[in-house]
Amino acid sequence: MPIAAPLRVLQVTDLHLKTQPGSRVWGVDVDAGLSAVLAHIREKHPVVDFILATGDLVGDDPEAYTRVRQALEPLDVPVHCLPGNHDFPAALGRRLHDGPVRWQRHVVAGDWQFVLLDSSFPGTPEGHLAPGELALLDTVLAMDPERHAMICLHHNPVPIDTPWLDTMTVGNGEALFAVLDRYPQVRAVVWGHIHAEFSGRRGAVHLLAAPATCVQFKPGTPEPQVDERPPGYRWFELHPDGRLETGVERVEPSRMPASARRAST
Repeated sequence: MPIAAPLRVLQVTDLHLKTQPGSRVWGVDVDAGLSAVLAHIREKHPVVDFILATGDLVGDDPEAYTRVRQALEPLDVPVHCLPGNHDFPAALGRRLHDGPVRWQRHVVAGDWQFVLLDSSFPGTPEGHLAPGELALLDTVLAMDPERHAMICLHHNPVPIDTPWLDTMTVGNGEALFAVLDRYPQVRAVVWGHIHAEFSGRRGAVHLLAAPATCVQFKPGTPEPQVDERPPGYRWFELHPDGRLETGVERVEPSRMPASARRAST
């Protein structure tokens, strides 16, 4: 019998779009970075099952969700979104409730399922999973124990050895893993927020983050520092037997600062 093709999934994160084109985050043009990433995706990944957009779609500007849709719809593939700490979950839910770019809490594709959680908490950049989010996760995993699972959220649920960012992890990450530890079909937890790539393991579960489409943060620094590395995204090939292959693509050339700078939060 022929071997079944893997699911091909991409992750983009931390777009930080504003209403006005050309807006900057820490000196970096967010539109230029996103445009470069999307052009690279069209060229290098012409066949994609769907894209995960893991939060901070806008930069504290709820009117910018229209521009998020306008930027992502031309990819002609489903884009499944979730909110980050710079998003507005209610506005996101209203503006991206249907069509190819939308917030869908549970996605099933082939032998895999994806749970999209809201780790944002009003008034703070820190992450938190409300009881309803944990209950949703528990219910979905219990109902489909045979299908491999990827859990998606915005905030890092574990420390990443970057001290200033590690003050903004999911505050109740132990509650998240208490749920996940009951379900052996969980293969990966993926997130954004850190504006850098990350790869680790917790037992058999992959722990993965993607670089932002805009400014990058230098890993390992005690205070916020801009990294000169270019924007990027993460790709996945998810096999029917639960195997996971993944990597990060960065986009050159990019309009990044001439040198890394320190900045206040």
